[in-house]
Amino acid sequence: MALTITLAFVAGFFAGNGLPYYTEGSAGRGVNPSPFPNSAVVNVIVGWFALVVAGVSAYFADIPAHPVPGMVAVAAGWLAVGLIHANNWRANPWNKRASAMDQG
Repeated sequence: MALTITLAFVAGFFAGNGLPYYTEGSAGRGVNPSPFPNSAVVNVIVGWFALVVAGVSAYFADIPAHPVPGMVAVAAGWLAVGLIHANNWRANPWNKRASAMDQG
């Protein structure tokens, strides 16, 4: 069950992290806090990779074997990355130009 909880947490964390990057990039916006260059294409790739990690983690977590702890761990992972984003999204953690971070 520890493996289920760990992998489910990773799945929730990476899904919650990948979704904003993927959607922002798909919408043509390329300014998000990351160590990579500001680009819509980079955002799509980063988001896609995170969503793939989330899917693989969820697959191997075997959540149906332990549904309650598994889903609680997914929710906790998603909440954790959401709180990280809430604190850092506009804080310019990668020291990018402030004017670029203020753009849509």
